[in-house]
Amino acid sequence: MSGYWFPVAVVIAIVVGLVLAGGDDDSSPASEGPSSTSVVSAPTTTAPTTDSAPETTVTSVPPSTTTTATVTTAVPVETRPQTWVRVGTATGEIPTPFPVAEQTASLAADIDGDGVVDMILGGRRGPGDSVQWFRRTSTGWALNRLEVGELPVEAGGTTYDIDGDGDLDVVFGGDFSSNEIWWWENPSPELDPDVPWTRRTIKASGGTMHHDMLFTDIDGDGRDELVFWNQLNDPTTLFAAEIPADPLTAGEWERRELWSAPGDHEGLDQADVDGDGDIDLVAGGTLLVNDGTGEFTPETIDESATTARVRFADLIAGGRPEIVFDSGDGVGPLKWFGWDGERWVGRTVIERSDHGHSLDVGDVDGDGDIDILSAEMRLEAGDEASLRMLINDGEGNFEIRVLATGIDNHESRLADLDGDGDLDILGKPFDWDTPRLDVWLNEPAGTVLDVWTRQVIDSERPYRAIFVIPTDLNGDGLDDIVTGAWWYENPGDPALPWTRHQFDSPFGQAAVVYDFDQDGDPDVLGTQGQGSEPNSDFAWARNDGGGLFTVLTNVDAGSGDFLQGAVAARFKPDGPVQVLLSWHEPGQGIQSLTVPSDASRGQWRLGFSSQISQDEALSAGDLDDDGDLDVVMGTKWLRNDQVRGTVFDLFEPESGNPDRNRLVDMDGDGDLDVVVGYEDPARGTLAWYEHPEDPTELWTEHPIAQLTNPMSLDVADMDGDGDPDVVVGEHNLDSPADSGLYVYENTGGGQAWARHLVYTGDEHHDGAQLTDIDGDGDLDIVSIGWTHPNVVIYENRSIP
Repeated sequence: MSGYWFPVAVVIAIVVGLVLAGGDDDSSPASEGPSSTSVVSAPTTTAPTTDSAPETTVTSVPPSTTTTATVTTAVPVETRPQTWVRVGTATGEIPTPFPVAEQTASLAADIDGDGVVDMILGGRRGPGDSVQWFRRTSTGWALNRLEVGELPVEAGGTTYDIDGDGDLDVVFGGDFSSNEIWWWENPSPELDPDVPWTRRTIKASGGTMHHDMLFTDIDGDGRDELVFWNQLNDPTTLFAAEIPADPLTAGEWERRELWSAPGDHEGLDQADVDGDGDIDLVAGGTLLVNDGTGEFTPETIDESATTARVRFADLIAGGRPEIVFDSGDGVGPLKWFGWDGERWVGRTVIERSDHGHSLDVGDVDGDGDIDILSAEMRLEAGDEASLRMLINDGEGNFEIRVLATGIDNHESRLADLDGDGDLDILGKPFDWDTPRLDVWLNEPAGTVLDVWTRQVIDSERPYRAIFVIPTDLNGDGLDDIVTGAWWYENPGDPALPWTRHQFDSPFGQAAVVYDFDQDGDPDVLGTQGQGSEPNSDFAWARNDGGGLFTVLTNVDAGSGDFLQGAVAARFKPDGPVQVLLSWHEPGQGIQSLTVPSDASRGQWRLGFSSQISQDEALSAGDLDDDGDLDVVMGTKWLRNDQVRGTVFDLFEPESGNPDRNRLVDMDGDGDLDVVVGYEDPARGTLAWYEHPEDPTELWTEHPIAQLTNPMSLDVADMDGDGDPDVVVGEHNLDSPADSGLYVYENTGGGQAWARHLVYTGDEHHDGAQLTDIDGDGDLDIVSIGWTHPNVVIYENRSIP
């Protein structure tokens, strides 16, 4: 039985324990049945390989003449680490735009004058508003109307204070169906989110399509003109239009031709290239050199770049600015050209950029030199469409970092979108998954624990699951999720549907994952019970390595109701594999299953490791440094002795019962400490206990926090600073909606902690497990609860 559920995946669910007792290797055969797993595949996303140092092309300067030669370039660079945090409409941090089929345009500008950049979105083919803007607030973004209804907005608009009132107005041109260019008067400070702005006309005659425009003073008269492409004029023409003395009452703006050429052309930027004090332009693959009066001499830089995206950038400090081209409306290289004193020399950075219609430049990593943003559309690139950051070493050599694949980017750009002083990325698709916006926030590496996306991958799990365990069951390199009687197949992207596979009957409740038959892939042991119903009969699912399972029952029955702790290991270096078990029902002790050498045919024998149990989680580790594994029950630990273990108190709590625990070297002294979360609805302690020189003595308690039943727990280095952090989920039965999921950041060798809220509203029980579920290099959280049927992933939005 299998089915699809949408986002929210799983994490690590492991309860560790130690087995001390021996057992017989009985060779009585066990019955085997066919696998009940129905495997349904779903597409995965893979990142393309990018070439960072191919060839260098030398281009001579004379107009309309191009000669090339090939030389080599160096590539190695070292840059400081960064973290990119993706937020957006798909994950709920940005409000969903009014829908248009094609999102043609984006701008980033401070519309409301508060010092923080806002976002502007233009589109066509409604039914939603054709121009809208997103006002940056203290908690995110608020959606505002700018133009209500349909308007054929083309890419490549701009902003400028046209009416001289101190705020930025917005300009867009019409597409192939319109010969108009419009500007919208900013009504600031009267910015009502539901009231559209007043639209006026700049151009309403001549050819159609106006892709790319900017304001600059091209004739040196101290007043800026609007420079714009008119693609379907005959021929394609670059115009300049003077701002009227009274733009509020004027009709069409007076315009004049700057340059024209046959064929398709787009792409536009400005800079004083030759250092003579006036503004030169790059238009498509042509440099237009200004004589100071607004008359231009064309110089062909790259005749193949007529429809490319283009930017001036000072990639190598000093001298003329360099010129960067990306493929734009086609497939081609990303390359830059630099002036060597006699000619423009081109260097290819990426051999193949597939519809690289997003190109921007800026100092992204704060090292003083200019980096490059390049991103592809999904038109032909599909799932391999890449968002790349090219990190400059200051000499024009680049480290290529792929920040995302499979997301459409069209007119994406750099801007400081959160007001923290660094450049973020505004990401806009053209016609993929619209209406949609994505933002990648630029954060210092190792500090991001505050941006998470919650995804429920299954909201209809048939019955209660006790544990949740992330592990790669089908050998594809991605952690799947095991919980209850099911495993969820990782689709490669947590946002895609997850396939739920059910283990064959009588398997009912997964408890531990281990390679029991020693064939190199993980198997699953559990009971035959459903939910929390009493059932101490066992079954195990033998994995064929590809996620197909045979369920076997050649296991002695235990004694108890339902499991709360289980761990599998070789507790003696030369001993058999054993599974230690802790039941919810008091008085059952710690039981052990000894796995025969032939796990499929021999009988798994039941034994007892200790009459004493704290009836909760078990963790295994060598606490007394004697070479074998001991077991932590909570505030007691079981020493691995020859026959039965010896139990020692590591702490004597005044209130609450220990529930979850994890072994970790918290203080970095080389031995294992213990982190414990207590069952206590009023003041549930979360603490760690310092391993003393003699582990049989009491351990020192170091409190971390007081919570409501912190009964979901895991420990790992979450922020990349080299010390362990703690994730904990609350089991708030009185008010499940108030249950919190937190990361406690270790800020002082286990003596100081900073709390980060992941999510409020999900109750957790034996969940909150850590794993890199999306394979992006950081740790995500997978969880389940007692009172709801959800399997949930909390995706860490940092991107190393």
